[in-house]
Amino acid sequence: MHSKAHILVPERTSVALNDCRLPLPVYAQAPTRTKDDLAIHRLRPHPLLTTLDLDDGEHVVAFVPSLSQVAVLNQAALALIQRLPLAEAAEAAEVYGALVRLVEMGLLVTTDSPALPCPVEPTTLVVWLHLTNACNLRCTYCYIEKNDEAMSLATAYQAVEASIAAARRHGYRELALKYAGGEPLLAFDTLVATHQYAQEQCAAAGLGFAATVLTNGTGLTAPRVARLRALGLDVTVSLDGAATSNDQQRPMCNGTGSTAAIMAGLERARAGGIHPTVALTITSTSLAGVPALVQWLLERDLPFTLSFARDHTCGRSHRDLLADEATLIEGMRTIYATVAANPPSWSLLGALLDRTDLSHAHGQACAAGSHYLVIDHHGRIAACQMVQHMPVADIYHEDPLGAIRHDERLPLGRHVDTKEGCRTCVWRYWCGGGCPLATLRATGRTDIQSPDCNIYQALYPDLLRLEGLRLLHQR
Repeated sequence: MHSKAHILVPERTSVALNDCRLPLPVYAQAPTRTKDDLAIHRLRPHPLLTTLDLDDGEHVVAFVPSLSQVAVLNQAALALIQRLPLAEAAEAAEVYGALVRLVEMGLLVTTDSPALPCPVEPTTLVVWLHLTNACNLRCTYCYIEKNDEAMSLATAYQAVEASIAAARRHGYRELALKYAGGEPLLAFDTLVATHQYAQEQCAAAGLGFAATVLTNGTGLTAPRVARLRALGLDVTVSLDGAATSNDQQRPMCNGTGSTAAIMAGLERARAGGIHPTVALTITSTSLAGVPALVQWLLERDLPFTLSFARDHTCGRSHRDLLADEATLIEGMRTIYATVAANPPSWSLLGALLDRTDLSHAHGQACAAGSHYLVIDHHGRIAACQMVQHMPVADIYHEDPLGAIRHDERLPLGRHVDTKEGCRTCVWRYWCGGGCPLATLRATGRTDIQSPDCNIYQALYPDLLRLEGLRLLHQR
C-alpha cells in the first residue's frame, strides 16, 4: 500500500482586463472518464513534464510548459507518476482518482509525442472606449495628449452598437468593455449611460457582457463607488510604487503627489464593497518602491498586476524609464520574495510577469490586432490604445475588426507560432511572444521574439515556485 497522492491546483480565474490583456478562454467541461477510456496501462508522464522542488523536497510544483495546469504534488503523487506505466491492475484501481486528475490537468498522456496543441481561440471581443482626453494626473509615461475633448453620448452609443456588430460578425460569445481615458471618472455621466446601454444591447443580442473602469483612483468618491457597485462594474486602479516614486512618475496636474489621493480612493472602494485590481507599471524609477506597495496591497488582499513600462515614443525621456535586464530581474525577485512572505488568496500565474500568463495557453500576448478594438472619442478605431493616432476604421465601418486584422502597417496580431525565436520555445503558449508593439519599436518587426524574452525565461521558474508556495499556504 502506497501513501496517498495529494494534488493541489489553482482555480481558473481571469486577470482583470486592464490594458490589452486577453480574456480567459472558455474551456469545455472535462468529460467523465471510465477505467476503460482512460487506458491506464498506457499512461505515462508528458514528455515535457517539469518539476521544481518546494519546501525541502516534501512537495514539487509540476507542469507541462504551455499546456497543463500548474499543480503541487506530494512525494506520493510524484512517485506514482514516476512508476508509470502501471503493470498491475490492482495498483491502478487504487490510484484511479489521482490518475484521472493528472490526465485532466495535462500532466499524463498516452503518447510519447512532445507536440503542443494549438491554444483555444478567445471567445470574448475586448473593446477599449476612450471616453476623454482629460485627466487630473500627468504621468511621465502616458501617451495621451491631455485636453478637454471627450466622447459624446451619441458617439458612445454608436461605438457600443459597432462593437456588438463586430462581435456577432466574428462569432464571439461575449463583449468586454473597458472605460478608459484620460481619466474616465471625469466623464462619469457618459460612462454610466454608456454602460447601461451596453448592458441592454448585449442582452438583446444574446451576448455575454463584462466591463471594467480603468482609473487613477483619485475620483473614487463614496457616491461614485456606490454607483459603480450597483452597475456591477469592475475597477482597475493604477498605482506605481511607494509614495516617493509614484509621486515622481504620476504627479497631479498641479505638480503635487497623487499617492495619498489614490490610496484614499482604494480604501473608499473597499469600504463601499468594491475589490479593485491595482495595476503597477514597473519602471527604473518605481522598481525599488514596488515591494513596499505590494506589502500594503497584500495586507488588504487587493489583487494586483505587474507590467513593464513601454517605450511608446522612441524618445530618450521615455527610454530612461525602462530598467535594464539584470536590474529588472533582480527587482522582480525582490517583489516575489515580498509576495512569498504573505501569499494572497488569488492565483499569481497571470498577474506577476508582464503580459505572460501561465494559467492557460494562448497564441498571443495580448488581444491587439486580433480580438481588440480601441475606439477613441471621435469614433475612430485603432488596433491598440498606444496607436490611437493611427486609426484603420471608424464606428461606421462595415467590418472594423477585419480591417485591423488585415492592416499591413501594424501587423500586431501575429500568432506566436509565426515568430522567429518563438516557434520552438516550450514556453511560447504561456508567453504569447510579448507585447507586439514594444517588439516592433525595439526591432522594427512583429514576427520576432520579444526584447523581454530573457527576462521572462529567467523569471518563469521563480513565478512557478511562488505559485506552488501559495497553494501550499492556502491548503
